[in-house]
Amino acid sequence: MNITVLGAGAFGKALGKVLVDNKHAVVYYDPFLYPDFTLDAALYNAEAVIVAVPSNALPELTENYPQQAKELPTIIATKGLTSLRIFNGFSKLSVISGPAFANEIMENKGATLTASDPFVLDIFQNGQIFIELCDDIKGILLCGTLKNIYAIGAGYHSESENEVAAFITRAHNESIRFLNDHDANGDTANYVCGLGDLILTCTSETSRNFTCGKRLRKGEQLRTILDDLKTVEGVSAIKDITNIKKYPVLAEIAEIVKPEV
Repeated sequence: MNITVLGAGAFGKALGKVLVDNKHAVVYYDPFLYPDFTLDAALYNAEAVIVAVPSNALPELTENYPQQAKELPTIIATKGLTSLRIFNGFSKLSVISGPAFANEIMENKGATLTASDPFVLDIFQNGQIFIELCDDIKGILLCGTLKNIYAIGAGYHSESENEVAAFITRAHNESIRFLNDHDANGDTANYVCGLGDLILTCTSETSRNFTCGKRLRKGEQLRTILDDLKTVEGVSAIKDITNIKKYPVLAEIAEIVKPEV
């Protein structure tokens, strides 16, 4: 199958590597890395599309998206979304998410991911990658957003492993309630896209969000951290949370990252 991966960053390339391992033909679109390769050209022979661009790049991408390509099976791998509004008009959407660092996938280490459609399982699953199915698209998206926010708080508390364990427990319980409050299924937080990704992101020095929280605890200014790390998805995501006072852990993190939020 001819598959176009939108976004040739670390995770996009990692997903593409799995697809190539599964004998699919992969084309990458990334205007920063390949400025002379247009979106129309990248989608010309596509039979399916993987969206792996950063969430802040999606508005420009979808604004210029060819109408005919919206009919293709489109798998969202971008984390940081709270709804599918930006994909209005796409007819065959699905999601893939879960605890998987790109470098480990590139090193052929195993990973389990959650997907919302059997089609995703068909093209991705192999001896390295296991796919569990969950039909709660919105819940999967929300889990991918919440874990980045919570990782900031975990990093902030990371001087004590005891505190981190308690923090992750509170964050997971709050995730279940958050999903139920936002037209999703709270049980989705128990899949690897929820609890699994939460644990990974909240305990790893590789996570930019975790690192951000750790540096905030040491007294560094958030602007300095953002200039250094470039992308801290949780800082952007928390701005989209409404009624945040209903959720004590999220509210705590909002206070930590002030005045940026």
